[in-house]
Amino acid sequence: MRIAIIGATGKSGSMILNEALRRNLDCTVIIRRPERLNAKVPYIQRDVFGITVGDIAPFDVIVSAFGNEDYNNRKQHIEVIEHYQTILKNSGKRLITVGAAGHLFTDKMRQIKFYDNNQSEEMREACIVLEQAYLTLKNNSIGFDWTYMAPAIVYSWKGERTGKYQTGLDIVLKNSKGKSVISYADYAAAMLDEIENPQYVNTIFTVANCE
Repeated sequence: MRIAIIGATGKSGSMILNEALRRNLDCTVIIRRPERLNAKVPYIQRDVFGITVGDIAPFDVIVSAFGNEDYNNRKQHIEVIEHYQTILKNSGKRLITVGAAGHLFTDKMRQIKFYDNNQSEEMREACIVLEQAYLTLKNNSIGFDWTYMAPAIVYSWKGERTGKYQTGLDIVLKNSKGKSVISYADYAAAMLDEIENPQYVNTIFTVANCE
């Protein structure tokens, strides 16, 4: 299995790359600025919108860790998904993308989203745009498999890799203390577990630490 990681120099992408290398998997990264790459791996230098059908042809799984922290340009997430759909159409490949937690439901009733009660108006609007990106992926993907992987509400850079986590579909998961938390390291471990042993194909899922 050959894996391409888009955005491998960001926080999520770098941790996913580290986890893939830890498992001795065959991976190549697709990045804009190779000078930021800390690992010795093959790379393709591209802006995300410059990635072509030919670029992804050798790979079985494409991981997207694309990130954009500019609240004024969050709609770019939708445009990125649309570009993926264009280059992956009828390819039979699998796309697994780093998602967002803000639009998860708060409980099993599935009536209230996290962003309904827990966000500033600016953050709520950003969450809705990210939700639209997810819905675009869900509704308009043709001829390839996809997975949208949402972290917990608190996505912790400082947290350690425990290898212990829980997964679910579209509802916020909480640990034994009632907190919704996942470390970047455990998120990456969960993603590579999903790549190697698919459980959530053509759906959203989320992951959180147990303790």
